[in-house]
Amino acid sequence: MDDTPANLTLLRQMLSARGYSVQVCRTGELAIKSATLMQPDLILLDIKMPELDGYAVCRWLKKHPETAEIPVIFISVLETTEEKVAAFQVGGADYVTKPFQAEEVIARVEHQLIVRRQKAQLELEIRERQATEARLQKSRSLLASVLNSTLDSVSALQAIRDEDGRILDFEWLLANAVAANAAHTNSDTITGQRLLDLMPEYAIIGLFDDLVRVVESGKILNRELCYESDTLCGWFQAIAIKLDDGVTLTFRDITARKQMELALKASNVELQQQANLDGLTQVANRRRFDDYLSETWAYCLKHKRPLSLILGDVDRFKDFNDTYGHQTGDVCLQKVAQTLRGLVQYPDDLVARYGGEEFAIILPQTEAAGAIRVARRLRDAIRQIILYPEGGAEPTSVTISLGVSSLTPISTLNPAALIEAADRALYRAKSEGRDRACWQLVRSLD
Repeated sequence: MDDTPANLTLLRQMLSARGYSVQVCRTGELAIKSATLMQPDLILLDIKMPELDGYAVCRWLKKHPETAEIPVIFISVLETTEEKVAAFQVGGADYVTKPFQAEEVIARVEHQLIVRRQKAQLELEIRERQATEARLQKSRSLLASVLNSTLDSVSALQAIRDEDGRILDFEWLLANAVAANAAHTNSDTITGQRLLDLMPEYAIIGLFDDLVRVVESGKILNRELCYESDTLCGWFQAIAIKLDDGVTLTFRDITARKQMELALKASNVELQQQANLDGLTQVANRRRFDDYLSETWAYCLKHKRPLSLILGDVDRFKDFNDTYGHQTGDVCLQKVAQTLRGLVQYPDDLVARYGGEEFAIILPQTEAAGAIRVARRLRDAIRQIILYPEGGAEPTSVTISLGVSSLTPISTLNPAALIEAADRALYRAKSEGRDRACWQLVRSLD
């Protein structure tokens, strides 16, 4: 791809003579279309071209999957270090300076083609190896299920009984190398030795009693345990199956899986916590509020306990937002949320962002008098918030109006009745002058 006909002709003749099929393009747009349709093995690209220069063409090619892997060799009269660096930065594989030598161009072209063929061969080998490994893994799994996999610790144990028939210990009939190593011996000398003589920790962790129950009941043991000894440390799955008057015992190392499970559990807990938080204020979001109110209502209904709800609305927040800007408005909401959360400290209480500039506080096992006291403390604390808007505006204080409702849930009502009463109380607080807390009796929804 070059804007000089003589160069294009020379390159085409030179490459065609070496057996290459060459497609010529004189503009960047034609180069892109041609590369997309033909999927060439290599692109020779001039930097100075009409409309789209070589840098732009290369950037486009590298951004699109169908052309991203095609190596690009820049051929240009530009020879400063900055221009060459720019060529490599946009994805170029090599750079040839005009006027070019035929031998150099051919050598660089063949080198890039060899690299690409080697890369393709390597990718093919990797895919084949992965397929082979998948087949081998399947075979190993099948073999493990039938032969208890020699990668595990495998033992056969015979019960040793006293005169009354009680199992005192177990004697090794056989053990693979892994099991023998765990017992600080080897497969040749472990036969005939007693289990508790070599591994007394089995009694400490309760595994000996488990083996006795397998023999006496015939039930399979499948237990996960954290096991530590001089030679073993990690999570293991112990599988014991009755065998005549003894057991076969398999230990399978599940440390990696257990660590993954624990990590996944921790990740799920973190994700759940994030899903329940309001991104701006870092208090509970509306979804968490709805779920928690339903849960708390059910609990208080069952145990006949009081339940209170406080709805709060930041006074004149729209005017504040319009005057000082959304960024200052966000700071205001964050400070209000932090203040509410700091004052509502009982473990079962919940502070949530109910919507926009509204907040909700759920107070389980709290009667009306207590809820009103909490609301007044919240109102007084919010008054102490001072904001310093950007742009040199005067510091401004914040107030909040609060609506309180309380009841002991009954089966003929639902949580909506509590919300409706708190909302009416909030409306009254607003209409009576704001910066105050009002209480409202819950009434039936019928």
